[in-house]
Amino acid sequence: MNGALTGTVLVLLWGMVLVRLPTLFRDAQQRAIWATLCTLALAKTVATPGVNKPVAELIPEAQVLPHLLGVVTAYFLLRFITLITHYDRAHPQASRFQLLLAASVLVALITLLLATPGGIKTGGSELMSTTATAPTAAAYWVVLNGYLGTVLAIATALFWRIGRSAPARLLRNSLRAIAAGTFLVTLYAVVKTGAIVAHSSFGVTFPVDSIEPAANALRTIGTIVALIGALVPASGKVRTAVRAYRALWALRPLWRVMRKTFPEVILFPRRRALLELAGVDEVQLRLYRRVIEIRDGMLTLRDYLPAGALAEARGYVGDNPALVEACGITLALARHRSGAAATEHGDRWATIGGNVQDEVAWLSAVSAAFRRQEPATFAARQPEGAPP
Repeated sequence: MNGALTGTVLVLLWGMVLVRLPTLFRDAQQRAIWATLCTLALAKTVATPGVNKPVAELIPEAQVLPHLLGVVTAYFLLRFITLITHYDRAHPQASRFQLLLAASVLVALITLLLATPGGIKTGGSELMSTTATAPTAAAYWVVLNGYLGTVLAIATALFWRIGRSAPARLLRNSLRAIAAGTFLVTLYAVVKTGAIVAHSSFGVTFPVDSIEPAANALRTIGTIVALIGALVPASGKVRTAVRAYRALWALRPLWRVMRKTFPEVILFPRRRALLELAGVDEVQLRLYRRVIEIRDGMLTLRDYLPAGALAEARGYVGDNPALVEACGITLALARHRSGAAATEHGDRWATIGGNVQDEVAWLSAVSAAFRRQEPATFAARQPEGAPP
């Protein structure tokens, strides 16, 4: 069961890391949450036996590497919390203090690791296999879980408080799910630390073999609940982004011919477009600009669309408005390329009312029709449309 839960966590984590990769270029908050997810994914991956074993052949004491990555994860989570609450504005030194605290925790953990005879044991049965855990080992777990538990407790309180005042039910439930997940992980850290301290100080023994699987499952379930809560509000944005990318792809044939014919209508050069793919601008903004660039090209082509051309195209292809428009565009392009004279009283392109989404849907249909054979055949039938 724990193996299946761990696999689910890894899939969710690495999926979120990849999906949120473009947000690195957006702002400090997005970079902090991405770094939190990335380091957490690394920690969970390195903690799996299939990865930790070969890593141990290269790095001594590889079993504690997930702990060190966990401290880095907690640091980035704390940075994200202070950024979204604007804590830094009132406390300019907060970022330096947080970095110093995380670095101090890492130094303390490494020092305690080196001072512990036989190294730090990570399995529950190994931890409590002797009459008492070494004081340095107990101190190691107190420092580690104390730092992680404190950060998670802060996150739990924050997300629960924000969730109570969230206006939308979906967002409110997702924030509560994040708070519930971080609470379960915090509870795991507190219980584990308490058990280690009790064993080290008083020699108290616990039925580790029966408790540890349930405790690990509790921690993993908490992580899954928190990740699902984080995914819920992002799902709507993902669907919007997917639709926008599909629209960009649908508009590409028509946009490419406009860009090639009228390079001056392109609002940004190729280099800026590549930066946008990395997340500098919203995909929705790219879509709006592509519509504007197509419309600017069509505005220039309108001077090369003879009067009655669209009516003739309708008679040729039938009652298919998008295909009729595509025939007109192909004819106007052919006349423009052949050096034909501009027309003073030519036809006009179809007028699309409503919002930008209506324009996107219409131009997408025209772009799809533009790739068909009928527009090229129609333009070739016109004397002024024939290529020179």
